[in-house]
Amino acid sequence: MNRTIILLLTLLSLLNGRAAALTPDRTPFTIAPSAAESRITLPAATFPAYGLTAAPSFADDPIRLPESVRPRRDFWHSTGARFIIPAGFIAYGSIAQCNPLLQKVNGDVKAAALRAFPGRTHVDDYLQYAPIVAYFGLAGVKTRHNFLERTIVAATSYLVMAAIVNTMKFSIPVLRPDGSAWNSFPSGHTATVFTGAHLLFREYKSVSPWIGVAGYAVATATGAMRILNRRHWLSDVVTGAGIGIASVEVAYLLLPLFDRWIYGKEGRTQQAGMMFTPAIGYGYYGAGFACVF
Repeated sequence: MNRTIILLLTLLSLLNGRAAALTPDRTPFTIAPSAAESRITLPAATFPAYGLTAAPSFADDPIRLPESVRPRRDFWHSTGARFIIPAGFIAYGSIAQCNPLLQKVNGDVKAAALRAFPGRTHVDDYLQYAPIVAYFGLAGVKTRHNFLERTIVAATSYLVMAAIVNTMKFSIPVLRPDGSAWNSFPSGHTATVFTGAHLLFREYKSVSPWIGVAGYAVATATGAMRILNRRHWLSDVVTGAGIGIASVEVAYLLLPLFDRWIYGKEGRTQQAGMMFTPAIGYGYYGAGFACVF
């Protein structure tokens, strides 16, 4: 019996060895990279530029760089891309001054506006300031700029806008649709309201994009009223919108220069704060307001 068991075990061992000899080797094929190929070295001086305190590790992925050190090549998030839309608006209005097709569009829009709304409204005279009122009304909301910086950006935006609008109005005489004056191009009301709307968008988009959307809606309504009131052509309104948006972008480009002038080379070191305190007592009432910037 023992001899039979030993014989069977020997036979099974031989069969397993034969099967292993006939089975192909399925060991994964790998290439071990050399030390020079698997190591990426960055100069120590580049660490702060990428927000790093030490050399990054590429042990898990020796080929793909981490997101923090990859160069950003997204054009649509660059400074130049922000001027594409306003530049297009301004170009449209400028070309319309000498293009018969676009002038016909101006006439058709005027005729349609007269049929739709033969009366007049003065709502646009006040609505143009609504976005900038909201801009400062939300000054207590925390953003990446303090109250002083927001004020500087707004003041710069409106100064740039006013300079461009008035220069064009008095250097490019265009008769208003109602025939009242030769200063139709571009629309000052539209430039004013779109300046405020784009300020809302740029400053509070991190809080909620709907703040900017609401500002643009008010701005578009104001521009439409200028056409309905026959105070401006379509090309005047489109150009005014472009000037307002571009003026804000110029102001944000200049803000770092103002920061260095105000805070010095060290830049801003403290956060801004606002505090409103009501005071009520026997026989008197009042309020206190404090702002740190």
